[in-house]
Amino acid sequence: MLKTWISAGDFIDLYYKVKQKGVDVIISMLHLLPQARTASKWNTVTASSNFWILPQIRTRWNELCTGSREMEYEEYIVLKYLDGKRGLRMLSVGCGTGSRERKFARHQVFSLIEGIDLAENQVNKAALLASEERLGTIHYMVGDFLKHEFKQAPYDLILFNSSLHHFNHIDKLLQNRVLHLLKDDGLLVVFEYVGPNRLQWTKEQLEFTNRLLKELPDSYRIRENSSSVKKRVYRPGLIRMLITDPSEAVDSESIIPSLHRHFEVVEEKKLGWDITHLLLKDIAHHFNDDTPQTRELLQYVLEREDEYMALTGRSDGIFGVYRKR
Repeated sequence: MLKTWISAGDFIDLYYKVKQKGVDVIISMLHLLPQARTASKWNTVTASSNFWILPQIRTRWNELCTGSREMEYEEYIVLKYLDGKRGLRMLSVGCGTGSRERKFARHQVFSLIEGIDLAENQVNKAALLASEERLGTIHYMVGDFLKHEFKQAPYDLILFNSSLHHFNHIDKLLQNRVLHLLKDDGLLVVFEYVGPNRLQWTKEQLEFTNRLLKELPDSYRIRENSSSVKKRVYRPGLIRMLITDPSEAVDSESIIPSLHRHFEVVEEKKLGWDITHLLLKDIAHHFNDDTPQTRELLQYVLEREDEYMALTGRSDGIFGVYRKR
């Protein structure tokens, strides 16, 4: 696959990030150590204008994961695989602000849920929200998953929710780290980006997305906090990726083959993301209302993504349940 070291999109994104966050915030992210740059990027708990904020996208994911638009995957996992069990232990890797752990904790199957993340601000927010709900089974930690000593291991369930793609050497990680932290017959649950490394979108992906972008009304293409119309999607430059977050999709292409190599596949479902991820970046907020026009337009976008998936057999997003052999 063709790699892009610097793209026009890098300069466009930099311009809008400076306008939105200021020069000081951008400079503060440029730490010397790669891990520090990763933590800095994710340490800010803010809203965004990306596709995952949209209720219609989330209900689509629910249906693809669980078969029901109303049921999220946490409830699905508990009802299908853990029903009637008690005293289980769970580990969430890259927990962020903790929404997934709280959803699991509302069920009475876990005696302990541990979450770990590099970003201190997000972990503090997660702990506060769990405390407010009086979810005493949850314990959060600031730390490096690769180095932390997990005294409560082994776990009955390990979760990677959009975090596994931030790790390098996926095959070794699963074989030498994850398997050892999981009980015999334990479950690994992933909700993940598994597309091109470093977000180096394919030529076909970019062409399809840019054709669809041109079909959208200009009023839906104005970038967040801007008056500028989004005219084109670009493959991000590798230099920019390494500077802002060296962990982003560093070995994402290895996730599926490595999971299949080291675990029994219980179920694995395609979620798409190939088009919506690119198309809706910086403009998703326009689709976050419930008017008939917006609903119809977003439904059209989702149907086009389904068309792309059917044509190519690809899916940049997956939901999977895997069992330790």
